[in-house]
Amino acid sequence: MNLKEAFRYQKFLDSLMTNASYSIQNRDHSMKITRTHLRHNANPDAEDMTEVVEVSDPFFPNDDVICFMQHLIEEKEKLSVAIGKAKAAADFDIDAAIEVNKLTRDMLHAIKQMLRFKAYRKMDQGRDFKFDTNGVQSPYFYDMEITAEEAFNRKDARNAAQQAIEHADAVSSRIDAALINLTVDYAPPYNVNDSFDDAMEAFLTKSVS
Repeated sequence: MNLKEAFRYQKFLDSLMTNASYSIQNRDHSMKITRTHLRHNANPDAEDMTEVVEVSDPFFPNDDVICFMQHLIEEKEKLSVAIGKAKAAADFDIDAAIEVNKLTRDMLHAIKQMLRFKAYRKMDQGRDFKFDTNGVQSPYFYDMEITAEEAFNRKDARNAAQQAIEHADAVSSRIDAALINLTVDYAPPYNVNDSFDDAMEAFLTKSVS
């Protein structure tokens, strides 16, 4: 598989682990409920009866699921090591490039938001108070001119944004090429599109054989 497929498979293993965790934390999967109906004490003609409460939905026994979880941890470790070796074969630091590119795009988004602010001038109305000849305070209104100027260099900001776009695109192309061309030495035990039930059944079948 290539590096892109390996990253996808990592997420697949994580999703299997999540499903396994939910399964063993389910009370119905963890407890066997038995009801003993002590009828004879109340009615000498009746017999006691014992029943095991059945869980409506089928599930895999917790002991099997825990073994599967241990297996998933081993697979995740093998895959992560293989991914690390594949990254080391690249002629640049892929992780660093991804982080820097994310930061570059964050800056680009911020600049674009800033460039939305435009200089303007508008008229509004202000309010104040004054005393009349009798010493009585009363309000009065007056025109107020409001002027907003850009507190940044628009040309420089646009140039910075353009440089950020070009740099991010170039780095993205380099990352994409690495994700496709770098080979990860790992044999996936399951199909990436398998469900949790599919993977569990395959694991149990292999364990028995």
